[in-house]
Amino acid sequence: MRAASLRLAAICLSALAALPVSTAAQGGVQSPFAPFDRARFEALAQKLGATPAQLQTFGQRIDESGLARAADDLLRAVVPAFDAAVRCHEAGDPAAALELTKVLAGTQDLLLQAHVRYHLARVFLDSDDPERAVDVLNDYLRANVNLSPLDGEAAYFYAQSLAEIPRPELAIPRFRAFLQWFPEASERFRAAAHQRMQELERQQENPLHQLADGMKKTSRDLKQQKTDQPVQVDQEHYVEELQKLIEQFEEMENQSSGPASGLGPSSAPAAKSALPEGEGTVGNLEKRGTLADRWGEMKDAERQKIETAVQQGLPPQYQKMLEQYYKKLGQAQGPR
Repeated sequence: MRAASLRLAAICLSALAALPVSTAAQGGVQSPFAPFDRARFEALAQKLGATPAQLQTFGQRIDESGLARAADDLLRAVVPAFDAAVRCHEAGDPAAALELTKVLAGTQDLLLQAHVRYHLARVFLDSDDPERAVDVLNDYLRANVNLSPLDGEAAYFYAQSLAEIPRPELAIPRFRAFLQWFPEASERFRAAAHQRMQELERQQENPLHQLADGMKKTSRDLKQQKTDQPVQVDQEHYVEELQKLIEQFEEMENQSSGPASGLGPSSAPAAKSALPEGEGTVGNLEKRGTLADRWGEMKDAERQKIETAVQQGLPPQYQKMLEQYYKKLGQAQGPR
C-alpha cells in the first residue's frame, strides 16, 4: 500500500504544517486561530481597493447576514473577477473552478487568496472531489489564516473534506478542534460538525463501516486511474475481509432465532438529519446539484473551450490540478 501510505503521509504533513499548535498547560491544544481583527480586515480590504462606501455597507450587512457573508460580499464588490467566478459556482457552471483558479493565480494578496481558496474548495466538494478540496484548504490554512472571518468555515470544510475521502481518523480530531476553537461559529456549522463527528466515531467501532470506508477510498483511487499494484492488493484484501464478516454474521444468525444483534430493524426513530436554521453563512452546507451532470450536458465546443483555457496562462501546479479535476468530472458523468 505504498502509494496510499505516501498520500496519507503527505496529507498529515501538510496538515501539521498548516496548523502549528502548542501544548497548553492543561494538556490540551492551543488554537492557531486569533480572534477576528475587524480593523485589520478593513485595512487589507482598502489595500485591495475597497471604498469608504463599500466598507460602510460591510458594517451594515454584518447584522443582516453574518460576519463571514458580509466580508465575502465586500471582497466580491471590490474584485469583479472574483465576483464573476463565484457567480459561476452559484449558477452551477463547471467553468467555476477555472475562473476561480485564474483569480488565485493572478493575485499575491493574502486576503483575496483566502476567499478564493475557500470558494475553490467548495467547488471541489460540490464536485465530489474532496482530495483536491483538502489540498486547497491546506494552502489556506498554511498561508491565509487570521485574515478573514472565513477561518471557521474553512476549518469546518477541511474536516468535512477529510471525512469524505474518507479519512475519519483525521477528520474526527479536526471536527473536535473546530468545535473547541470556534464557539461563536454559526449554530448550523456547529450542529453539523457535532453530528458528523459522532457518526464517524460510531462508524469507527463498526467493522462493516471500516470496510466500507476502505472500499470507498479504493473506488476513488480507481476513478483517478490509480490502478497500480497497491490498489489491486487493497481490492483483494477488502474482498477477503468482507467474506470473513459474512461468515461471522451467518454464524451469529445460526446461533440465534433472529438476525444478529444490531442488524435488525431499529425501533428507535431515525436521528434528525436536517440542519438547524441559523445565521447567514457563505453558501449552503448541503451539496448542490452535480457539476458532473452539467459538464456532461455542455456542448463539445464549450467543454473544449474550458479545457483549452486550462492549458493557457496558468502556472504548472494549477494547470495540473484543473486537468485532473475536469478529467474526473468527465469520468463521473460517464460516457457521452
